[in-house]
Amino acid sequence: MGKRTLTVVVTAGVMALGGAAYAVQSRAGSEPDAVRPSPATVATADVVRTDLSDYWTETGTVGYRRQRTLRGITPGVITWLPKPGRTVARGDVLYRVGDRPVMLFYGSSPMFRDITTVGMLGRDVRVLADNLQALGYRIGKQPAAGTTVTVQGAPGSGDTPAPSASGAPAPAGTSYRTVVTAQDAVFTATLKDAVKRWQTAQGVRPADGTLTLGDVMVLSGAVRVGAAAAQLGDDATGNLMAVSDQAKVVTADIDASRADDLKAGQKVRIVLPDSTTTGGAVTSVSGNVQTTAGDGAGPESPKVRVVITVDNASAITNISSADVEVRFAGTTRRDVLAVPVGALLALSGGGYGVQISGGALTAVTVGLFADGMVEITGAGIEAGTKVVTTS
Repeated sequence: MGKRTLTVVVTAGVMALGGAAYAVQSRAGSEPDAVRPSPATVATADVVRTDLSDYWTETGTVGYRRQRTLRGITPGVITWLPKPGRTVARGDVLYRVGDRPVMLFYGSSPMFRDITTVGMLGRDVRVLADNLQALGYRIGKQPAAGTTVTVQGAPGSGDTPAPSASGAPAPAGTSYRTVVTAQDAVFTATLKDAVKRWQTAQGVRPADGTLTLGDVMVLSGAVRVGAAAAQLGDDATGNLMAVSDQAKVVTADIDASRADDLKAGQKVRIVLPDSTTTGGAVTSVSGNVQTTAGDGAGPESPKVRVVITVDNASAITNISSADVEVRFAGTTRRDVLAVPVGALLALSGGGYGVQISGGALTAVTVGLFADGMVEITGAGIEAGTKVVTTS
């Protein structure tokens, strides 16, 4: 293969400057004190072997995770609501209905009936038992999973008395034999006594050991209270307040066509309002496609929501709500040679070259551009080679 000719174009300005320098030097003998110009300095950079990744960006929003609106459980007049910004944890009062406290329990199964009679069994009883125990109340021993017990009620939804063949409710005190599962608990006499002690401590009247539907609300954990959706005096069965997790996250709505490019755990970079950056990771990609209006008269664009956790949570502690730039990784090139983009020189015959420090101008083939760096290959180009670059 023949040698490639590299053409260097010298401008008239540079030639004129050279002539002026020659004139100064020609008079050097007669003017011994003349100041000689110092040689020009140039910036250099090493060719490095690295991984390069380009990225695409989306606008994200800093906010609290899992924001949603709570609805009341049972009718009544709202007599107290917590202030926005307050954290409500297990056993704390979420709101009051008719001045009766509705307290927060943790769990995955909602309460769905009154728990009144010793011998009742179900997942709701398990929620009650687990939360009272976590709050420090002695609940006694529970039957192990696989144990056969006699349950008050009748087989059916919630172990409530099932109707007879004539359609009339089964008589009170109906019972049957069943096997306890790992998700169940039994409302024992000791557990009922624990409910009484808990009610007394909370000022619930009467403290009779009966848990009425609406006395507690079951959520997955502690919540941060947001804006109120109801006012004192409103009926308690409507929307009450916005709540969220205590942790902050970044959410971004992206084109649905890109959803398959993302997966949980994938790393991202986040540019904060003060231009500092921090790392993050995709937590979830919603499977629900939302359609939003396009710009101007453009068509509607289907979107999916991406939730991103921030590696350094303190980086967004003082940000209540703000837009940020989220950089999602695109193409990745591993173990390649790269130089700063400023080291590239456009050749007069087309293509690019780099100026070896103290050496020749060398043609290179460019690859991926990413984060101010560019992948290059060329004769004599190896890791550690110094090239001239912009300062």
